[in-house]
Amino acid sequence: MKKVLGLTLMAMALSACNSTASNGSSQANTGVAPANVISVKQALAAADDSYVTVEGTLLNKVGDETYLFKDATGQIRVEIDDEVWAGQHVGSEGNKVRLYGEIDKGFNKTELDVKNTHCSVEDQTLIWFPALFGGFLR
Repeated sequence: MKKVLGLTLMAMALSACNSTASNGSSQANTGVAPANVISVKQALAAADDSYVTVEGTLLNKVGDETYLFKDATGQIRVEIDDEVWAGQHVGSEGNKVRLYGEIDKGFNKTELDVKNTHCSVEDQTLIWFPALFGGFLR
Protein backbone atom coordinates (compact mmCIF):
# COMPACT_ATOMS: atom_id res chain seq x y z
CA MET A 1 0.00 0.00 0.00
CA LYS A 2 2.83 2.41 0.87
CA LYS A 3 4.51 1.68 -2.47
CA VAL A 4 1.31 2.40 -4.39
CA LEU A 5 0.81 5.66 -2.50
CA GLY A 6 4.44 6.65 -3.07
CA LEU A 7 4.26 5.88 -6.79
CA THR A 8 0.99 7.79 -7.11
CA LEU A 9 2.47 10.87 -5.42
CA MET A 10 5.59 10.66 -7.57
CA ALA A 11 3.52 10.38 -10.76
CA MET A 12 1.41 13.39 -9.78
CA ALA A 13 4.49 15.47 -8.98
CA LEU A 14 6.21 14.54 -12.24
CA SER A 15 3.06 15.30 -14.16
CA ALA A 16 2.87 18.77 -12.62
CA CYS A 17 6.55 19.43 -13.37
CA ASN A 18 6.14 18.18 -16.93
CA SER A 19 3.18 20.45 -17.67
CA THR A 20 5.13 23.45 -16.38
CA ALA A 21 8.22 22.62 -18.41
CA SER A 22 6.33 21.89 -21.61
CA ASN A 23 5.03 25.42 -22.08
CA GLY A 24 8.50 26.94 -21.71
CA SER A 25 7.84 28.89 -18.55
CA SER A 26 7.56 28.57 -14.83
CA GLN A 27 4.96 30.50 -12.92
CA ALA A 28 4.33 30.92 -9.23
CA ASN A 29 1.33 32.13 -7.27
CA THR A 30 -1.19 31.65 -10.04
CA GLY A 31 -4.29 33.77 -9.79
CA VAL A 32 -6.08 36.61 -11.45
CA ALA A 33 -3.71 39.22 -12.84
CA PRO A 34 -4.02 41.93 -15.47
CA ALA A 35 -3.30 40.47 -18.90
CA ASN A 36 -2.00 43.62 -20.62
CA VAL A 37 1.65 44.42 -20.06
CA ILE A 38 2.26 48.14 -19.65
CA SER A 39 5.46 50.17 -19.47
CA VAL A 40 7.07 51.42 -16.28
CA LYS A 41 6.28 54.96 -17.42
CA GLN A 42 2.58 54.04 -17.63
CA ALA A 43 2.75 52.26 -14.26
CA LEU A 44 4.23 55.36 -12.62
CA ALA A 45 1.32 57.41 -14.00
CA ALA A 46 -1.35 54.86 -12.99
CA ALA A 47 -3.77 55.59 -10.16
CA ASP A 48 -3.04 54.45 -6.62
CA ASP A 49 -4.24 50.89 -5.87
CA SER A 50 -4.58 49.99 -9.57
CA TYR A 51 -3.33 46.57 -10.67
CA VAL A 52 -0.73 46.44 -13.43
CA THR A 53 1.56 44.02 -15.24
CA VAL A 54 5.07 45.13 -16.20
CA GLU A 55 7.88 43.29 -17.95
CA GLY A 56 11.55 44.12 -17.71
CA THR A 57 14.56 43.39 -15.56
CA LEU A 58 15.40 43.52 -11.87
CA LEU A 59 18.50 45.69 -11.58
CA ASN A 60 19.42 45.09 -7.96
CA LYS A 61 18.15 44.54 -4.45
CA VAL A 62 17.88 47.83 -2.55
CA GLY A 63 16.24 46.59 0.66
CA ASP A 64 15.05 43.49 2.47
CA GLU A 65 12.26 42.76 -0.03
CA THR A 66 12.70 45.83 -2.24
CA TYR A 67 14.23 45.81 -5.71
CA LEU A 68 14.87 48.29 -8.49
CA PHE A 69 13.05 47.25 -11.68
CA LYS A 70 13.43 48.77 -15.15
CA ASP A 71 12.22 48.53 -18.70
CA ALA A 72 12.95 50.67 -21.76
CA THR A 73 10.83 53.56 -20.42
CA GLY A 74 12.10 53.96 -16.86
CA GLN A 75 12.64 52.52 -13.39
CA ILE A 76 10.38 51.77 -10.43
CA ARG A 77 10.95 50.35 -6.96
CA VAL A 78 9.14 47.06 -6.42
CA GLU A 79 8.40 45.19 -3.21
CA ILE A 80 8.41 41.41 -3.61
CA ASP A 81 7.62 39.45 -0.45
CA ASP A 82 9.57 36.22 0.01
CA GLU A 83 6.28 34.30 -0.16
CA VAL A 84 5.61 35.71 -3.64
CA TRP A 85 8.84 34.21 -4.98
CA ALA A 86 7.46 30.77 -3.99
CA GLY A 87 10.65 28.93 -4.84
CA GLN A 88 11.51 30.90 -7.97
CA HIS A 89 14.98 32.26 -8.36
CA VAL A 90 15.60 34.90 -11.00
CA GLY A 91 19.28 34.05 -11.21
CA SER A 92 21.70 36.83 -11.98
CA GLU A 93 20.55 40.42 -11.89
CA GLY A 94 19.25 41.65 -15.22
CA ASN A 95 17.22 38.58 -16.18
CA LYS A 96 13.84 39.28 -17.72
CA VAL A 97 10.85 38.97 -15.39
CA ARG A 98 7.13 39.78 -15.54
CA LEU A 99 5.59 41.28 -12.40
CA TYR A 100 1.91 41.55 -11.50
CA GLY A 101 1.03 43.92 -8.70
CA GLU A 102 -0.67 46.91 -7.15
CA ILE A 103 0.53 50.50 -7.52
CA ASP A 104 1.28 52.05 -4.14
CA LYS A 105 1.56 55.83 -4.24
CA GLY A 106 3.01 57.43 -1.16
CA PHE A 107 4.31 60.88 -0.41
CA ASN A 108 6.86 61.62 -3.13
CA LYS A 109 7.22 57.98 -4.26
CA THR A 110 5.48 55.32 -6.30
CA GLU A 111 6.16 51.61 -5.79
CA LEU A 112 4.77 48.40 -7.17
CA ASP A 113 3.62 45.94 -4.50
CA VAL A 114 4.14 42.66 -6.37
CA LYS A 115 1.51 39.95 -5.95
CA ASN A 116 2.78 37.48 -8.59
CA THR A 117 5.97 36.89 -10.58
CA HIS A 118 6.81 35.06 -13.77
CA CYS A 119 10.24 34.40 -15.23
CA SER A 120 11.47 32.21 -18.05
CA VAL A 121 12.77 28.73 -17.21
CA GLU A 122 15.92 29.39 -19.21
CA ASP A 123 16.60 32.42 -16.97
CA GLN A 124 16.38 30.39 -13.77
CA THR A 125 19.38 28.87 -12.08
CA LEU A 126 17.20 26.90 -9.68
CA ILE A 127 14.04 24.99 -10.50
CA TRP A 128 11.64 24.17 -7.69
CA PHE A 129 10.48 20.62 -7.11
CA PRO A 130 8.24 19.42 -4.30
CA ALA A 131 9.93 18.48 -1.03
CA LEU A 132 9.27 14.86 -1.98
CA PHE A 133 12.23 15.19 -4.35
CA GLY A 134 14.50 17.07 -1.99
CA GLY A 135 13.56 20.71 -2.57
CA PHE A 136 15.78 22.58 -5.01
CA LEU A 137 17.79 20.98 -7.80
CA ARG A 138 20.47 22.66 -9.90
